[in-house]
Amino acid sequence: MGEEHPGVSEQSGLRHDVETLCAPEMAGRAPGTPGGALSAAYVEERMREVGLEPGGEDGYRQAIPPIGGSSVLGVLRGTGDGWVLLAAHHDHLGDWGGGTCWGANDNAAAVAVMLQAAGFLAGRSRRLRRSVLFCAFDAEEPPYFMGPYMGSQWFVDHPTIPLRDVDLMIALDLVGTRLGPPGLPPEVGESIFVQGAETSTGTRDLVDGVPVVRGIRPRHITDWVIASMSDQHAFREAGIPWLFYTVGRDARYHTPADTPETLDYPKMAALAEHLGLLISAAADAEGRREYIADPAGDGAMLESLTELLGHLAELVPDAAATLEVVEGLAGRVHEGRLDGEARANLGGIVLGLEHGLGGNP
Repeated sequence: MGEEHPGVSEQSGLRHDVETLCAPEMAGRAPGTPGGALSAAYVEERMREVGLEPGGEDGYRQAIPPIGGSSVLGVLRGTGDGWVLLAAHHDHLGDWGGGTCWGANDNAAAVAVMLQAAGFLAGRSRRLRRSVLFCAFDAEEPPYFMGPYMGSQWFVDHPTIPLRDVDLMIALDLVGTRLGPPGLPPEVGESIFVQGAETSTGTRDLVDGVPVVRGIRPRHITDWVIASMSDQHAFREAGIPWLFYTVGRDARYHTPADTPETLDYPKMAALAEHLGLLISAAADAEGRREYIADPAGDGAMLESLTELLGHLAELVPDAAATLEVVEGLAGRVHEGRLDGEARANLGGIVLGLEHGLGGNP
């Protein structure tokens, strides 16, 4: 474990989950539709198969009555107190912009990764100390995003477990693709961004302490550099320690072109293994994680971007100049924070990288 690349069987399981969630009968999995109901039913069946106990208000379900949707919650019971959450929204847009959006990367891939990590943890010979709640939230997409009926917000407002006992929440969204176009080195393509590690005590060390899994390269970005993009938002607002894993948006985002054959299944299998190891460490950790309202993690992000840009500098136009700017910003870090002007510059660089590597216009 940790040095070997996840095998073909793991990749086949991930592909099956993604293709099922993106099947025509799911019709894009919009909340409150027959396709959305089929999506929730499939995730419930898979949670049962991997050995999770029901964690909802009605079996595995937490209904969102105003919109006719439902989140699906499964529990891996620990030996002691406290909780770790792993979350991925199972809904998508349905018919949007003149066609059906299938939502393979957004967010069937993350649901499949979550289920595989659940199977990895449920198959352990030793129980974890903290319990783990696996959350397939509904209604993350517009028009519910950041509203009261967004599945993760509904959960925070109507929790099925005591929120004060949640030690760490991990959200997954847009995790199914390589970073950048084909032909880039693995140091780039295998990258996945990890946001929020600096917002709670000990969490960066937790992420960095996970044994290396071949095929995935976690890279830190700070809380402020991009707005809340997914289900971590409600937990962040509630002051609960959180992490967000994402590769970022690409040109297929929220279009009918987001289909299963565009995903990188070996990378997804590696991420599932990484998350299994991360959650094992988090669930067995001593003490409680404390939320940090004004975190200092700009230095770690500069290190991540410097390394990433270093691999791009000889291949991508303008990357060398961008690397020079980022290296120059390192001298403006004071007590872990950049000044306001430097943060604005760095935020623009990160947005430019997302657009450039994602193939966006």
